[in-house]
Amino acid sequence: MKNQKQIKYISLFVGFFLAAQALIAAEDVVFKHYDESIFVISNFSGTDATSKENQSVQQLLDANIGGFRFYLEWGRQQNQLMLLNAYGQSTPFLDQLVVIRKHLETNPDKILTLFLDFNVNVNELTEVVEQSGIQHYLYVNESEHEWPTLRNMVETGKRVIIFKMQEHRNSPDWLHYVWDYAVEPYFSILEAPDFIGEFLKGDPKNNLLIYNDYNFPRRAGLPEESFFNTTQNPYLIEHVKNVWKSTGKTPNFIMLDRYQTWIIQVLSQLRSFQTVKGTVTFNAQTLSYVSWEGTNSLTSGKYSFPVGPGETLVLTPRSPGYQFKPETVVFEEPEQSKLQHFVAVPLEITEDLEAYYSFENGSMDYSNNGFNGKDVAVHYQDDPDRNMVAVFGKESHIVLPKAEELKLRDHDFTVSAWVKIRDYDVEDRDISIIGTKGSSYQQSIHLVLRNRKPYFGFYANDLEGKTIIEPGKWYHLVWRYNKLTGEQAIFVDGKLDSRSLGHPSYKGRESIYVGMAGYSSNAYMNGEIDDLVIWSRTLGEEEIWSLSRDLMDLAQSRNLFLRYPLLSKIGVIFLALLLLLFIYLKLPARLGRKSLLSAEKLKELDDRQIDYPIKNYIQLFGDFRVVDKDEVDITGQFTPKIKQLFLLILVYSQHHRKGISTKELSHILWPGLSYQNAKNSRGVTIRKLRIILERMDEVEVVFNVDCWTIRFGKTVYCDYVECLRLLEANKEKDPVFYPDFYKIIRAGEVFKDESHDWLDDYKGHVGNNIVDNLLKFIHLLDPENDHELILKLADRILLTDPVNDQALSYKLRALVLQNNMNTAKYTYEKYALLYEELYGEKLALTFDDLLKS
Repeated sequence: MKNQKQIKYISLFVGFFLAAQALIAAEDVVFKHYDESIFVISNFSGTDATSKENQSVQQLLDANIGGFRFYLEWGRQQNQLMLLNAYGQSTPFLDQLVVIRKHLETNPDKILTLFLDFNVNVNELTEVVEQSGIQHYLYVNESEHEWPTLRNMVETGKRVIIFKMQEHRNSPDWLHYVWDYAVEPYFSILEAPDFIGEFLKGDPKNNLLIYNDYNFPRRAGLPEESFFNTTQNPYLIEHVKNVWKSTGKTPNFIMLDRYQTWIIQVLSQLRSFQTVKGTVTFNAQTLSYVSWEGTNSLTSGKYSFPVGPGETLVLTPRSPGYQFKPETVVFEEPEQSKLQHFVAVPLEITEDLEAYYSFENGSMDYSNNGFNGKDVAVHYQDDPDRNMVAVFGKESHIVLPKAEELKLRDHDFTVSAWVKIRDYDVEDRDISIIGTKGSSYQQSIHLVLRNRKPYFGFYANDLEGKTIIEPGKWYHLVWRYNKLTGEQAIFVDGKLDSRSLGHPSYKGRESIYVGMAGYSSNAYMNGEIDDLVIWSRTLGEEEIWSLSRDLMDLAQSRNLFLRYPLLSKIGVIFLALLLLLFIYLKLPARLGRKSLLSAEKLKELDDRQIDYPIKNYIQLFGDFRVVDKDEVDITGQFTPKIKQLFLLILVYSQHHRKGISTKELSHILWPGLSYQNAKNSRGVTIRKLRIILERMDEVEVVFNVDCWTIRFGKTVYCDYVECLRLLEANKEKDPVFYPDFYKIIRAGEVFKDESHDWLDDYKGHVGNNIVDNLLKFIHLLDPENDHELILKLADRILLTDPVNDQALSYKLRALVLQNNMNTAKYTYEKYALLYEELYGEKLALTFDDLLKS
């Protein structure tokens, strides 16, 4: 008995000591952002709890709790909103809010987060909040991905954040729907729980993480209430730390069913870890999907990793379609938290291209690998939409090399094909695009249509798509496998259709077949296939989208030496003779401006007044500007929301898209609003937009079959639309294309100052074309005579891609030709500093290297 009392007093003393340490730790993190901070939350009402909270709200506040999860209901007898505790007893919610308000008044640095479960009218909650006097403490988040620092919250007095656990109509701005901002991982009792990139709740791109079901496990032979139990068992700390590492998200909210003093030590240890945080970006936009080599981590483009004492953290990002600068960064036992940014660089579409069958010349492979197929009863015909295509029936197929040769075995891969089904003659049979003869676990691969939907199979290790493939219609289908994450993904017409993680890789060694699968004699192809392509890497979503729009040129596949070897040799001889003739006649060895671009065409670029008409135009490159039919600038009439609505409908009306649905429009622009509120806001905003656009000739917002589009008449000029038309015309082989393209885009960044997830793909597509085409434009110019224009082109490239070394090289050489050596060296030094800041390593290229390159 005496020993138990001693343990009790020691426990109390240690608890008070650790509480003091926790307060010191809290001061240390005051400069952190809200989404980088860790809070202990009391599951006060016992929602789905395994143990019950026995302390009052006041006692928990005195224990420095970080917030509460409350269950509210309407008390009919009391005729007011009531708060339930874990034992089912209720008290007026107004009284408890007053307790919280008084605590905030006496503790000016306190920050609280409330999670509310309720099914009553939201107006009842709003009334209670107003009566309690707590409303002026409430923080309103205006961006789903940006949170203030704790210091800023304290200084502004906005120290309470309230989340609702369920969606409710007509919610006030301070009542945030939690799953618009947070995620909750699947719970595991393992000490190192596996994370496969999927969350129980919330969008993976959300920054906040709720750690639920966090309770101390009993251990045999030790008293349940003993504080020392936690010091002997690292389970509590390691469990949270492993989830933190796996998700790349700080465990912001640790939900406790019952508050006990052992959590103070856990919180102190978690806050003591050094962190490495940063972003993974492309064109200044964070990526949605990043895996990290050598770890089980899957994150968004914004990440945070803990580093424990004595640990070394090695960061090597991976994301389909990109390589990264820097490639790898090592942090050896960092003594302080670090910031590390990675920049994604798109891979060439021909990178790791293993085979390409265009069917222009039978089953010949137009990659550099020469993996020609063997036809069996396949015939080829001209299609009005796709040119030459392969036609399959019951007895026909193409035999390709073995899986290992194509690097499909135990490897990343992507398979892309255009497919048109003739008809579904037997309802329940599979239709094979790619298959093998085997039919055992991980030894068979079958990329097929099953139940009229795309299907991705490694035999009993499969993924089903969602889109119904209709007969008589061309579809672009992509199957992608990522060995690092075990991802199987299906894309239909450029859009992600289905995705699942954790799949073991295909280990078969057999030959690959087009149009048949060995597990069933009925799984034959019944239709047409075009442009079948195999890569030994994972393609990015932008690459897949571009392939579905036929915007990608598989340059390897156009290799004339592979297609026509005899003619190619003759062509080489002819070109050599032609070159000798040119030298003889003393023509320029380099076809530049004199032969390809007229002086008059280049002189047009000096007159910037002709870039835009005097009326009826919309400028989206550089500063946003709209001028009506009366030559009046009406830009100021576009409020931020009206401008967002206009841009959203506009981009969804381009790129061969049919517009944006009402549901998607509301979800993007009015998330969290009730159906009726979203409908009202949408109607008002669209009406205002239509009134503004009426001041222009032939611009209208059209609603047809639940899709919103914007249509332009011939008299209205929009630089973004003109840019897309020029790109889609595929006139890159005409030298005149390049000055025309430059005139459109030289005003500045497209959609300047607009940063939205739904714009990223469109900005990236235009940005990539700007870099590629302006570099080609520079190649056509004469460095000696056109250095002023080359300087402008290089600056425009660097605006889109600030670390493009080719553009820097051209710029430095142009400056030297202008006798601006000091400016050239200053430009190089600024570039080197930016490079080191972004990549964490010094620029390897010297000033002289760039002048010579």
